Amino acid sequence: MIDFGSVAVLSRLLAPLVAVSIAYFIGVTCHFLLNKFWVFRCRRKDYGKQLIQYGFVTLTNWFITIVVVQLCLSTFTSNVLIAKLCAIPCATMSNFILMQMLVFRPHPPEPTVDQVRYYSPVGKSE
Repeated sequence: MIDFGSVAVLSRLLAPLVAVSIAYFIGVTCHFLLNKFWVFRCRRKDYGKQLIQYGFVTLTNWFITIVVVQLCLSTFTSNVLIAKLCAIPCATMSNFILMQMLVFRPHPPEPTVDQVRYYSPVGKSE
């Protein structure tokens, strides 16, 4: 929706491919931020690592989409829209699972001083 709306607005001002490219970047940025702060409520501060993981997940889901579309086009339909519709559930499930388990997974909390047990072998008799 954000991607498509951005294309609609930007294409009136810019060349088509420039408009599509900028709109895609806006859409991906919104997707990342909405997932981070709203869907998964992730408060991790390692943005660089998360962006690399996000890029990996995005490429993985693009690959899944291409494979499913090609499979559909080579087996039961010649309509690219139907093939794309078939790919949506696979990519969506993969996207959610990988985002939850990899990109926006919370770090385990750091133990506090009270939670840390100190072990000292000095003075211990056996």
